[in-house]
Amino acid sequence: MSNAQRDVIQGSGSNASISINLLGQSDQGARPVVFAALQRLGLGQRLQIRVDFEPTSLMKAISFQLRDSISWSATPHGPQWEIEVRPRAEAEARDVVDLLTWDHFRLDRQFADVLLAANQNDITEAEHIFKDYWIGLRRHVHLENYVLGPALGGDAEHGPLGDMLGEHDSIVEQIRILEEAFNEKDYGLLAPICAVLSGSLAKHENREENALFPIWQTACNADRGRAQELLLRAKALLAGAEDREVCALFP
Repeated sequence: MSNAQRDVIQGSGSNASISINLLGQSDQGARPVVFAALQRLGLGQRLQIRVDFEPTSLMKAISFQLRDSISWSATPHGPQWEIEVRPRAEAEARDVVDLLTWDHFRLDRQFADVLLAANQNDITEAEHIFKDYWIGLRRHVHLENYVLGPALGGDAEHGPLGDMLGEHDSIVEQIRILEEAFNEKDYGLLAPICAVLSGSLAKHENREENALFPIWQTACNADRGRAQELLLRAKALLAGAEDREVCALFP
């Protein structure tokens, strides 16, 4: 890779630790190299990057491009900096907004896997992934609708919270159509239904993350004790602790 040097690779496969030397590179020069490397970063892997400029703007921009799917830290060593990056899935969520943003990414990846399996005519795999995705999405919607919305606000009548609630209703109905296609073995409809739903999900997540989540972030920062309680409950809920209620509200 041009002026960059991959100088250390320790371990192999999912446990690899890769070090990239970008000393002498500018922020703009380093950006495509780091972005390309992080696109391939898998669970259990680490990327260590050496630069000689303050890396906050670089890493924030790349994290935004990657939908916050990475966790990073930077340590100065004289005029140089060492950045360590790992998948966000292995990092502790800072608050419920951080947790929800990561869960968006995780659900999107699962949904893409449903579509990929359907396109490859592997219906058994597509249905298996869909079932896991469907319960995960219901947990996510339940958390936002019935736990975080009432606690953190956003104007349920005319503001971002109201928009979110309405969009959740629409998305759930669209996914029920997908579920019905699986149940009735109408597999020819899977790809077109997924394509339409994918667009709805992308627009919804973008509006949530840019309009509603900043409001919730501010509310969390205003009461750190409550924020920690909500984070603990959110983690448990997304792991299945409240599935009886989730499935009763979203059968």
